[in-house]
Amino acid sequence: MPPGTELGASNWHRVSQEDINAFARLTKDEDEYHVNPDWARDNAPLGTTISFGFLTMSMLTYFSHQVFGSLGVGAGDDTQMFNFGFNRLRMPEPVPAGAEIRGHFTFAGARVRDAGGVEITVSVSVEIKDNDRPALVADWLFVAVKDAG
Repeated sequence: MPPGTELGASNWHRVSQEDINAFARLTKDEDEYHVNPDWARDNAPLGTTISFGFLTMSMLTYFSHQVFGSLGVGAGDDTQMFNFGFNRLRMPEPVPAGAEIRGHFTFAGARVRDAGGVEITVSVSVEIKDNDRPALVADWLFVAVKDAG
């Protein structure tokens, strides 16, 4: 497929205060901007708590399963896909508690790796419903390798 091919968009996901609090507990980062709605109402620029940028980033896997699964990626073949990291990742807009987000995925390119396998780049943008600016934009890397068996 040529670079620039749209792969699709995930379903919307509402980022609840409970999601934010669970992420804060797990990462041991219970910052008032994220976990204290009363404090945020009185002190935060948006007047509400916001999601962690890393929580938004962690949702990429959930969103990608929806999109890649609908494309049949990894369905019944002998190729394994591995997360290889990011070339670029930015979080230009905060996600307020209660907002809905979804991921948009675009094939950006592929190359054969000297070490084996194929490195695939997917451009991803996480949209915030009713907001012109994205919560996250990234070039996400994967490596596809054939099973040894």
